[in-house]
Amino acid sequence: MAELTVVGKPVTRLDAHEKVTGEAIYGYDLVLPNMLYGKVLFSPKPHARIVRIDTEKAKRFPGVCAVITGEDAPWTHGESIKDKPFLAQGKVRYIGEPVAAVAAADEDTAQAALKLIEVEYEDLPAYLDPEEACKPGAIPIHEDFASYRKMEFIVARPGMPNVCEHFKLRTGDVGKGFRESELILEERYSVPIIQHAAMEPHSSHAQVDPKTGRVTIWVANDAPFRALHEMSEALGLPKEKIRFINPLQGGGFGSKGGLKVEPIAVALAYHTDGRPVRLKFNREETFISTLTRHETVLYIKSGVKKDGSICARQMTIFWGTGAYAEKSPTVCIRSSLPAPGPYRIAHVKVDGYAVYTNKPVAGSFRGYGIPQGAWACEQHMDELASRLGMDPLEFRLKNVFVEGDTSYWGEKLHAVGLKETMMKAAQAIEWGKKDQGSGVDPFGTLRANPEHSRGIERSKGLRTGKGLACIQKPTRTPTTSQAGVRVNSKGEMTVLAGTVEIGQGCNTILAQMAAEELKVPIDKVRMHPLDTDVIPFDASTTSSRSTYHMGNAVRRAAIDVREKIALMAAPMLEAKKEDLAFSEGKVCLKDQPEIFLTIGEVIRRKMGPDAVLRGDGSYTYEIGKDLDLETGHSEHASAFYMYATQAAEVLVDEETGRVRILRMSAAHDVGKAINPLNCVAQIEGGLAMGIGSALHEHLVLDNQGKVRNPSFLDYHLATSLDLPEMIPIIVECTEPEGPYGAKGLGEPGLAPTPAAIGNAVANALRVRIHDLPLTPERVFWAIQKGKTKPA
Repeated sequence: MAELTVVGKPVTRLDAHEKVTGEAIYGYDLVLPNMLYGKVLFSPKPHARIVRIDTEKAKRFPGVCAVITGEDAPWTHGESIKDKPFLAQGKVRYIGEPVAAVAAADEDTAQAALKLIEVEYEDLPAYLDPEEACKPGAIPIHEDFASYRKMEFIVARPGMPNVCEHFKLRTGDVGKGFRESELILEERYSVPIIQHAAMEPHSSHAQVDPKTGRVTIWVANDAPFRALHEMSEALGLPKEKIRFINPLQGGGFGSKGGLKVEPIAVALAYHTDGRPVRLKFNREETFISTLTRHETVLYIKSGVKKDGSICARQMTIFWGTGAYAEKSPTVCIRSSLPAPGPYRIAHVKVDGYAVYTNKPVAGSFRGYGIPQGAWACEQHMDELASRLGMDPLEFRLKNVFVEGDTSYWGEKLHAVGLKETMMKAAQAIEWGKKDQGSGVDPFGTLRANPEHSRGIERSKGLRTGKGLACIQKPTRTPTTSQAGVRVNSKGEMTVLAGTVEIGQGCNTILAQMAAEELKVPIDKVRMHPLDTDVIPFDASTTSSRSTYHMGNAVRRAAIDVREKIALMAAPMLEAKKEDLAFSEGKVCLKDQPEIFLTIGEVIRRKMGPDAVLRGDGSYTYEIGKDLDLETGHSEHASAFYMYATQAAEVLVDEETGRVRILRMSAAHDVGKAINPLNCVAQIEGGLAMGIGSALHEHLVLDNQGKVRNPSFLDYHLATSLDLPEMIPIIVECTEPEGPYGAKGLGEPGLAPTPAAIGNAVANALRVRIHDLPLTPERVFWAIQKGKTKPA
């Protein structure tokens, strides 16, 4: 490969200036001419029939343009399962479900009109526990489930009501594996519901042309083409009649894919005579009525030999889906598959159940279920190591996947940098070393220069511990990305790509790749605004797929336009195409670089002063193969795998239960770091999110299913004061099919974090805590219980 000039360099983000100066316009900021303002009436009931809705008073309220209910919007939508109405139809299934909506001249008028809507309900039994909801005899939350449109991979479970997906993984014979084992351990772990808590709440603008019937939607959606397809199916309109325009997105972490507020905005727009409608959710509305991360209950049983070899592993996982399927079936499938961990295990059995409940809807969240699986599996690994008398790192190294291994789902693995991440993450926190600390006193109660070592008491009531955890994450496969690259007569490049800038830096990464292929300065490259009428197709900005898939597509598009430029330039320079080179925005002779033409000049001479030359590229992982529905096996389940290990050192106050993280390392195999600065930012951001979910975050619901902490006042996010010394480590195990060898990075950043912290806490206290978050109260009572009963 030729020497890289832009790729691999810490280029400043293209959008840095407009964001730090406040010039950036986000979806929540957008104001359209002559627009109306929408507000939504939400269900106060977790499960009930709608007996009557009276909207007459609201319709007569001055300034109101439209009042609608489910009868006015008789559509349903859904990705895997088409089960969710635009507005409640006949019944409500959770507190926070949209029941009616108003469009008015201003928000205050719309809010006042909502109070005039009268709704009468008839209560139905509510299920708030996924294990209870799927027991025989439970009342179906979706009576018409059998008639819903479902994707071909959906597998229901007869005899288990409210199960919308049953994933099965069957490898070897777990019964035989347990019989051959010398130690068997069985445990139960749980992870609560948490919120995405993106800085920007949800919003959408919609307009319906009364003459043509064309629907235009302005929304910060991370998968506009997928949303277009879902909206097209719901409305029964051809895709050409729907247009998605993406403003900037103020973070999403999975919450802004699919359709959330868009259906309600569209339903209102059908009743406003062509005027656009803006629907903005405030923070509380976003918390209760958009999306959450799955609550998860995980049962794990393992059999091992005394030498540390893992013989068998069995897992049963309940994914709390909430009231509608959303992406739960694919979360269940893609996360239950690697839940047994990145280890060589001959006998594996996994049953994953996505279960409807009467809680807010759960769906994609950064990590796509991998953090929940890792919380159980990686703590379970430490418990096994403890019982075997082995060091947790040594135990993992004995069993971990390495290059050329065949996974327990039947795929031969390549580009496996996991072992290197383990060694580097452990080394960064001085794993096993007993040394003197810095004297920093996180609680204000330590003596100077306290002992700083693995599991050693530092002073009375304060204990330190170290722990680590590792993960393997697949990407959505097979998928397609298409891209275009335009070059004008000034030599300026415009990249057309459907990847959405959600804060992860994709615009800079893709621009670097385009600039690299034509050897132009990065300041000559811009990204075209995202509009489905203009931009080529992309599957989604999800699953850490963009650098790999869209990167390949952009690179191919750039090569395509470069080849066209070379063909034009060859006769102008009186040379053969193969004797030309590109450098600093010029086309020159390889042997005589002083003889050149600028790229812009080549285009002007051949095509004219206002010409634009375009190249196109597309990438699909062609050999990707869906999982077998009975065994869970596939020879090519993922285009690539992401590997990471994180290690934590903690200080625990036994008197209060407070956990303080002293330092945390995070080693991630990125294949090739296209932008090392951006990689470090992704890793540190992932750590911050993971620390929050480990120590603080929990969306609390009462026994009626009502969210009790729907604001940042009561929902505790990690702040800068909660964060430790962070040690990001980039590991580059080149992926042959990736652009320049790159993989993905965005999602794994928080996946091992809670488990690594949990293992460190257990190491400090010799007490295992099986449930998140590790709040002071939970840790304190675990300590009290541990005084009478060992872990």
